[in-house]
Amino acid sequence: MIYNVYLIRHAKTQSNFEGRYTGVTDEPLHEAGSKMLAEKIKTGYYPEVGQVYVSPTKRCRQTAEMIYPNLSLKVVPGFAEYNFGDFEGSNYQELKDNLSYRKWVESGGKERAPGGEDILSYKKRCYQAFEEVLEEIRQQKIRNTALIIHGGTIMAILEKYVPSDNGFYSWQVKNCEGYKLAVIEELWKNVKVIKHYRHLNYNLVSFDN
Repeated sequence: MIYNVYLIRHAKTQSNFEGRYTGVTDEPLHEAGSKMLAEKIKTGYYPEVGQVYVSPTKRCRQTAEMIYPNLSLKVVPGFAEYNFGDFEGSNYQELKDNLSYRKWVESGGKERAPGGEDILSYKKRCYQAFEEVLEEIRQQKIRNTALIIHGGTIMAILEKYVPSDNGFYSWQVKNCEGYKLAVIEELWKNVKVIKHYRHLNYNLVSFDN
């Protein structure tokens, strides 16, 4: 059996418009972000699904409620965004002269953000949450599922499970947009690999090697 899983990034918040680091800060959608999402919904961009899983943050729950108003939401704590620690709420212009920030940027984000989260620990909890959700999907035979989550969470999942040379940052996705994953049950059970995916704006991509 093939399960279609849609990874969708939440709509924009005030911090998104201002280019600020917002991980654990529980910020709601900005009015303009909600309007942008409403316009995208009108185009039929989002697929019909049988189940919706969300990060616990307001921005993800509000996005999910707009896209899928008639479906209940299952909150998954492990899908929460990365904790940027001392960098939370600030943008590049405000941090560019901060030595700790410059060191963090130069490491490609591999260094722990001061007062924040270790990137490997962050990725591991994203992996665990994703695998638990897929197991539930498989047990319940849900053919189409949406995950309304964060950009970083999507990047972590795709870097881990899609067999590609693409690195973490190459999987960046815009707010309100996302990816479709075609999860082949037997392949997933054996090796936890996803060979078929596409950006929701483009055609299916397959890795057959």
